[in-house]
Amino acid sequence: MFARRLISTISQQPFPFSRIEEYADNGEALEVQLEGVEHAKIRTEQAGVLKRYANFIPFNDPKATYSLGEGDTPLLEADASLKAETGIENLWIKDETRNPTGSFKDRGSLFCLWMADEMGESALATVSTGNMGHSIAAYAARSGKRALIFVPEFAPMEKVLPMAFFGAEVFRVRSPHYSEMKSKVLETASARGVRVVTGNGPIRCEGYKCLAFELYEQLKGQAPDYIALPISACGHIRGIFKGFRELMAAGFLTRLPAMVAVQASRNAPIVQAIQSESGEIHPFPVYPTVAEAITSTNPPGGSEIVEKAKRYRWPAETATEEEIIKAHQRLAMSGFFVEPSSATVLPALKKLRRRGVIPPESCVVMVLTGSGMKDLSLLPRKAADTRVVGLEDLEKVLSERS
Repeated sequence: MFARRLISTISQQPFPFSRIEEYADNGEALEVQLEGVEHAKIRTEQAGVLKRYANFIPFNDPKATYSLGEGDTPLLEADASLKAETGIENLWIKDETRNPTGSFKDRGSLFCLWMADEMGESALATVSTGNMGHSIAAYAARSGKRALIFVPEFAPMEKVLPMAFFGAEVFRVRSPHYSEMKSKVLETASARGVRVVTGNGPIRCEGYKCLAFELYEQLKGQAPDYIALPISACGHIRGIFKGFRELMAAGFLTRLPAMVAVQASRNAPIVQAIQSESGEIHPFPVYPTVAEAITSTNPPGGSEIVEKAKRYRWPAETATEEEIIKAHQRLAMSGFFVEPSSATVLPALKKLRRRGVIPPESCVVMVLTGSGMKDLSLLPRKAADTRVVGLEDLEKVLSERS
């Protein structure tokens, strides 16, 4: 393993790898820097992405028994109808709903667990809108550690109840908005020397970069032209991009993909900043959205994503409530049951292609971040499509539909 430290993502200030706080003193996000990553090798003879890319992972011989089977998710070619609808012929779907707790968060939770183990910490703590809390609770249970989960009061019970079922202590926090809640939890934890992991933490991002390694293999040693995903805390998008940056530093790639940042139009501080001339992030008012999993109104460390989007010319787009609801159903009609936040990427890609931002011949990967079982709020809309029949009606039903 190479020497490691944390650095701030804009001013490049160094910090010890063991630092509890996930942000620099000036508010910048932190990331792991591996000295000598340009000499990293891929162990092609090994099974599983974590073993093949061990040179890129900042832990020496981490406990494999802590894994729940996360990662190595399929890359599926979109069907003809989705290609026609988006206008993108070379469209692919990275299905992260296949992870153990149904979301991409599991990749980062394993790395947070390894970090807690190395630091001798007996508990995992997080602040989450739901998916990460669910994931942290499962991985804490797997390792025998305690879990402390802080969620906003509005978090769906479909996400909250499994956390408690895994044995976590769950605290539903009343707060005017999620960003204020997150800041207060992190401030209080830091003052007491407690590590609380969030969606934009440097260790969690190390887990997310493994998705880049998988795409590199699944696309036969190439990077896609575009990777579209919903964003909130911004850790997912920067973690994936960091994986491609490290592959290029090590000589495996000659170009980087463009990341496509997608948010719900009711809560789009990052997309708005990327699209603006100034690049300044303005906190959003607290508006309800069906895409509740991506409701960070003022994400800490978001300025790094805006800076990267400007420098690398990343597209950014929003989806309206009506577009999200339609896309949620549309993806189901192609066999993908996702939570509403995941559905934001479909209308965003359609709009970007229609405006010519994404050329028609581009290789585009759409990341489906979370399972539909995470948020069932839209399902009652389809209740009218079910019906009750008697035994005596079965012959008629089947004959009419055969």
